[in-house]
Amino acid sequence: MTNLARIEQIFTEILKVEKIEPTMELKSLGLDSLDLVEVMMKLEEEFNIEFTNDEMLGFTTVADVLADIEKKLTK
Repeated sequence: MTNLARIEQIFTEILKVEKIEPTMELKSLGLDSLDLVEVMMKLEEEFNIEFTNDEMLGFTTVADVLADIEKKLTK
């Protein structure tokens, strides 16, 4: 399973949306602050990484989340 597929699975489970595209803005998914924390915690668990609060608040699109995860995984 690709990193994007793993991210999509978490977003769709938590937000109850059918499909996630990398270009989608997080706000357009109806992501509120509680959802954001839940999604980020699941992503941290899934990828064994950690996000700072500034990183979480700086994400605009699904692609931003993917890029940051992939950057962390290559360290």
